[in-house]
Amino acid sequence: MEIGAVVGATPASHVRRECPAPGDVIVLLGGRTGRDGIGGATGSSKAHNLGSLDHCGAEVQKGNAPIERKLQRLFRREDACKMIKRCNDFGAGGVSVAIGELADGLYIDLNKVTKKYDGLDGTELAISESQERMAVALAPEDVDKFIAIATEENLEATPVAKVTEEKRLNMVWNGVSIVNISREFLNSNGAEKHQNVHVEQGTVWQPQWSGITFAQKMKNMVGDLNVCSKKGLSERFDSTIGAATVPVSYTHLTLPTKRIVLISLVVVSLKKKNEPTRQAAIWSWLSSIRRITSYRGSLMS
Repeated sequence: MEIGAVVGATPASHVRRECPAPGDVIVLLGGRTGRDGIGGATGSSKAHNLGSLDHCGAEVQKGNAPIERKLQRLFRREDACKMIKRCNDFGAGGVSVAIGELADGLYIDLNKVTKKYDGLDGTELAISESQERMAVALAPEDVDKFIAIATEENLEATPVAKVTEEKRLNMVWNGVSIVNISREFLNSNGAEKHQNVHVEQGTVWQPQWSGITFAQKMKNMVGDLNVCSKKGLSERFDSTIGAATVPVSYTHLTLPTKRIVLISLVVVSLKKKNEPTRQAAIWSWLSSIRRITSYRGSLMS
């Protein structure tokens, strides 16, 4: 399993932290919405097998690197950032969460959500987790200016919701309100739930490699997915794009050694050169431990 993260930085003077007010407009920025990613968040928490390839394909979001790059460029611009009162990325839950978290009272017109293709119903538009999308809260007088800046970066920006005085999440599709929930209820997390649990005594994980002779056991050990080289998988992704990566993925004279840290140049300006470096550790995912105990596997990842 691949685990990744994006590290970003922006000057503090560009950041505006305000609560959206009634009448403010929510703009959907970036990619369009499709059926890819529906159920992705819950799917990532389920156990999978080979049958998942046939039945769970829709849970996997389809990335769009060019749009992602354009979004990064836009959020480096001071004139754009200073208009944004609050923003969210489209992750788990799609529109219902990304936009639903921006303010207490919201009127969301799902018909205005830009689509990759026709045929999506209201539920699909509300929960799709299609990637490369952002929701930004803007004052009404800033909407046209922000859309113009987005157009300069070749990004689609579409007003899809408004902040309302009434503290309810109201989602409308084809003129019908398909979701209308009070914010008080949403903030309560629903009814209280209690459950008794029994935690069993932990055991020491001691791998056993199949085989009779030492050579057979060694061969099976180095062929295990937790031990074998990941170089082929790593080289499918070019980490040198943008010239921001300091050390290459594999180091030493003949490049046999996998580096265990990430050191990258975090660019906060389109004009400045030689930005300071940032360093972050890379954690491993041990599938063999996760099979035994998800808690210990998460702790070690």
